[in-house]
Amino acid sequence: MSHVVIATYVCKPEQTEEVTDHLKSMISPTNAEPECQTYRVINAHDNPNQFVLFEVYDDEAAFQAHASSPYFDEHIRNGAWNHLESREVVFGSELQT
Repeated sequence: MSHVVIATYVCKPEQTEEVTDHLKSMISPTNAEPECQTYRVINAHDNPNQFVLFEVYDDEAAFQAHASSPYFDEHIRNGAWNHLESREVVFGSELQT
């Protein structure tokens, strides 16, 4: 069963460009991970300081491997997170019929 991550980040207004750069830097290497089904970053139309990350991995272990990557450390843990006002994360699985 796939492992879905939906994260909502709201950055400090003066940090939008820096957070945008960090998040853009995550897209290609994450989508290249063999067990990543999709990694998308959405910037809200009504709030340029809000980003939603939509991620689907084969399983939780695949997400943990992603979260242990050097680019996660550089661009998320030591990058974007340092410029946020808030961060909410939902972990789950997609319902199947």
